[in-house]
Amino acid sequence: MDVQDLQFIVFSLIKQPVMQHLLQYFTHSVTSKNFQTIGSEVETQFVCEKGRPISLEISQNILRYLSQCGWHITQRKNELITCVQDVYGNTFAYELGRHNIEFGSFVSSVNSVVEITLDSLYKLYSVAEIFDAYPFFEPILEGRENLLAIPDERDAIWLQLDGKEALMPMARTSSVQFTISVSPTDAIEILNRLGNKTDLFLESYPQDRIWREYIRTSKADYQSDRYGGPLLFDSLRDYCQQLSRHSVVAGPQLVPFDQVVDLNIPLFIRSVWWYFRLKRYGNDLCIEVRPMPRRNDENIQNQLQMVLDVVKI
Repeated sequence: MDVQDLQFIVFSLIKQPVMQHLLQYFTHSVTSKNFQTIGSEVETQFVCEKGRPISLEISQNILRYLSQCGWHITQRKNELITCVQDVYGNTFAYELGRHNIEFGSFVSSVNSVVEITLDSLYKLYSVAEIFDAYPFFEPILEGRENLLAIPDERDAIWLQLDGKEALMPMARTSSVQFTISVSPTDAIEILNRLGNKTDLFLESYPQDRIWREYIRTSKADYQSDRYGGPLLFDSLRDYCQQLSRHSVVAGPQLVPFDQVVDLNIPLFIRSVWWYFRLKRYGNDLCIEVRPMPRRNDENIQNQLQMVLDVVKI
């Protein structure tokens, strides 16, 4: 046995307890079934009549108006409203840019998620129009103006970690995502179905190049596959092992996975941007399908159907 082999064994033994904790996170007390529930996230950039991104004042007016029409404020940063929520659990919140508002649906079903999403988006558009703001139905808004809003502590940390120049283009992108429940026994098979069809998703996902430039130019010096990631896995344990190759964001710095004492697993998962990734909500294990661009509203149903066709619901 040479020195490198010995170092690998020692590293694996040190890392194992944290890795086991990660594996348990995805399996312990999970009761979800395949495709039982689904949620959506839809980012919409807003522009004025001249096609320029709206100001922070305008987006604040939109969220404030919503808070007076049945949506209650759930998050603030200093004096800024950063998230509002309706009685069902649907949310509107900033997505990095001052002009980019993300809708997040409450947990629903395959048959109702698009209707719920569109109904809420139409409410958002009607309020935005009051303030001369209009949805921009494209995934990338060109320009060089700094649109970063930094609505929460997580985004502020990323600004320190990445640097403004790397992060700024990310504020000009918008996507559609679906999160679908799966059972732990079938999660990897379904992930691999998606991984085998990555090209199908990427052929209509222009912000892939912006993500890759972000990884390349960030001051954090991420591993290249922190975005996109591996596409195929042997097992849930293999998934966790691949995930644990990446360092953990601890304040404005990266710390090797095996050196983290109290791992915040949900936050760690959010900071590894694979095309298709596992997440947990309560007792539900879910797959988040990420590489889909924001287009017009009619396209959302088509995007969902593409996902369903791949996972063969």
